[in-house]
Amino acid sequence: MIIKDFKYFPFSLQLKIPFQSSAQIIKQRNGFIISLRDELGNQSFGEASPLINYSSELMDQVAITLRNLRSQLIDISIEESPDDVSQSLNNYKLVPSVRFALEQAILSLLIIRNKNFVNLFVGNLKSEINVNAVFGFEESINILSEIEGKINSGYNTIKLKVGRDNFEDDLKLIDEVRRRFGKNISIRLDANGKWEFEDAKNYLEQLSSFNIQYIEEPCTNLNDLIKLAEVSPIPIAVDESVHIIEDALEIINNSNIEFIVLKPMVLGGLFSTLRVINEAELKNKKVIISSSFESAIGKSGLVLLASITNHNFAHGLDTSEFFEKDICADSFKVEKGKITFTPENYPPQFNLKLT
Repeated sequence: MIIKDFKYFPFSLQLKIPFQSSAQIIKQRNGFIISLRDELGNQSFGEASPLINYSSELMDQVAITLRNLRSQLIDISIEESPDDVSQSLNNYKLVPSVRFALEQAILSLLIIRNKNFVNLFVGNLKSEINVNAVFGFEESINILSEIEGKINSGYNTIKLKVGRDNFEDDLKLIDEVRRRFGKNISIRLDANGKWEFEDAKNYLEQLSSFNIQYIEEPCTNLNDLIKLAEVSPIPIAVDESVHIIEDALEIINNSNIEFIVLKPMVLGGLFSTLRVINEAELKNKKVIISSSFESAIGKSGLVLLASITNHNFAHGLDTSEFFEKDICADSFKVEKGKITFTPENYPPQFNLKLT
């Protein structure tokens, strides 16, 4: 395959309501969409959108990287295998989000050229992907109303941001959610590293009676998370403490942490995420694919990855409704708490015109 054209353009998506956690407030998402075209005229897209306070790079670095790639990619030949693609991209100095965008676009081209490629690449894919609904810091009455709406529309897994200044406020909310909606829903928590180790031990004991599926990042320090997983009555999940692929592999192989929540845009690509998924399966651990508020373009790559995992736990892909207007139609809308994935229809046909 020969790359004959490479374009990119910036985008900005406004959230309907700012999303607040203990770590930050997200009001909008900025990034770049890239377009590749091969020698047969096939076109594909990828997204590079670093997330502030999570990604290692800033938008300026993404812009510089893409500008440098403009001439470097034209007329290069790419062998049609994942390993060869990874090797080819290693020749460039790519920040993680740009690596994600290029892998997404190149993989899409390979699938367009050979519809059997996606099955050869990953084997069996799930046709139905469970999705959790996520709730940030708002007034409890609003959160409870929103949860009720999600449950009525078919969701059965909810994720609550915790780590308020007063833990009692977290506790009251979780108690109310459990009493109001019963045991038939799964509850996840995400503290975004808010608590110190000893506080976390204490809080998790108090939360143990609520049948919590898992809690993400109760502490900031990775060593504390590993120690906490050995004594916690609630399963521990890692998220933002996974900075590079080696972090994830170390956690999988040398800790009691059960859930690895991956943001592929932050981690730096589809192929590295697939490697983590495969390793986790060998150790009977679970990878949860999580959006970092990507547009419909980036989300499509995340859906592909979620379809590869061999479990039915919900993934964090319910972000499209947060935007006032997406960059294009979302081909993987959540319906009744699930996303339907059809390999034959991947990659989606995005109606985009580059300027």
